[in-house]
Amino acid sequence: MQNVHDHHDPQQDHDSFLDIVANIVGILIILVMVVSLRARQAPPIPEPDPAAESATERANIDHQALQQDVARLMLEHHQLADYLSVRREERHRLAVMLAASEQNLAEQRNKLAAEDRQAHAIESEIASLESSLDTLRLEHIQAASREPEVKELQHLPTPIGRAVFGRELHFQLLGGRVTHLPIQALFREARSQARQKVWKLDQLPEATETVGPQEGFHMRYTLEKIPLPREVQMETGRSGFMIRSKLWELIPTSTRLGEPLEAALADQSTFRSYLSGLDPETTTITLWTYPDSFITYRTLKRELHTLGFAAAARPLPAGVRIAGSPSGSRSTAQ
Repeated sequence: MQNVHDHHDPQQDHDSFLDIVANIVGILIILVMVVSLRARQAPPIPEPDPAAESATERANIDHQALQQDVARLMLEHHQLADYLSVRREERHRLAVMLAASEQNLAEQRNKLAAEDRQAHAIESEIASLESSLDTLRLEHIQAASREPEVKELQHLPTPIGRAVFGRELHFQLLGGRVTHLPIQALFREARSQARQKVWKLDQLPEATETVGPQEGFHMRYTLEKIPLPREVQMETGRSGFMIRSKLWELIPTSTRLGEPLEAALADQSTFRSYLSGLDPETTTITLWTYPDSFITYRTLKRELHTLGFAAAARPLPAGVRIAGSPSGSRSTAQ
């Protein structure tokens, strides 16, 4: 079998190349014609205007001048702000100095006003003293020209006080009223009760109880447990505790107990019934006296002196109850 081979012709290649070149040249001609046509149709380029160029230059110059003015104004603004800050500080300093001066001035005025008031008060006091002195001089002259007035003074002998150890009868003087105090009777009742209450001291150092009422008074008393004195322990050979009364006080059931002074001084009074049958030589009358009854005390003491009784005063502050303790003092009779 015979093989068939294709033969490439160089002349055909040359013709193809020429066709391509012809096409390219044709396209270039067309492009040149299109560009020429558009160039003819485009508006003409204006020529430079010297007047416009001059206006632009002036605008640039004005712009630069404005920038310089702005820079200058900013500088002036900062300088003015610094100046205002300095002035504010100075104003604040002056305001502080002014406030201090005003305060100092006010203090000086107050001081002067106080000195004036003090001087006025001294002058008023001097005037008052001078007026009193004139009055005293006038009274002295008037007294010297009158006959002396003789007054009779009642004298009650005041013997030396002595402690009371014998029988003692107690009365309360309150609100101008004279009230018998059943202290001894309440003591007897308390001693009887204490024998029954002593068991409370087994676990406690002290115990408080109340007895009464008798004649309008309760007695509240406190028992305490104390070690036996050393000398008792050495003498008896025993150790332990002893019971004694620590404190007692009277509690009234009313503020209108007793009888007024005028009634107490009457012949058939309760006060005189307590005094009847008593020996003035061995009995002392103790008067527990509150501040509102000092006049009652003086009157009653005068009457007791007339009857031959020694009187012992026990002054008490207002509102304080009648009370006593082993460490208290005895009544002193005169």
